[in-house]
Amino acid sequence: MADIEALTRKFISAYEQKDMDAIAGMFSAEVILRDWNTEVAGYEAAIQEYTNNFQAADTLEIKIHNLLVHGLTAAAVLEIVVDGVETLRVVDLLSFSADGKIQSIVAYKGL
Repeated sequence: MADIEALTRKFISAYEQKDMDAIAGMFSAEVILRDWNTEVAGYEAAIQEYTNNFQAADTLEIKIHNLLVHGLTAAAVLEIVVDGVETLRVVDLLSFSADGKIQSIVAYKGL
């Protein structure tokens, strides 16, 4: 079975670095992304959504406050600073397949 904690940390690091190649290699063909603004399904739609997000921000800084893993699911409590000025507090729920591909990411925004 895949090391879900390591894969989650790898994903968060790739997101912080806006490394679309690394992220693309982690997505399953049927990946679903959902947050407080949108939902997209499928590999190509997910790639486009993240590409758009990365183009909208010059820099991202991510601090992991907590990371919980149960089976093939991880919950990451994050603080994301966009362009050094906007702080987002979110919980990302990442679901993985047995071979370590991301099947879904659901993001919840907090206060």
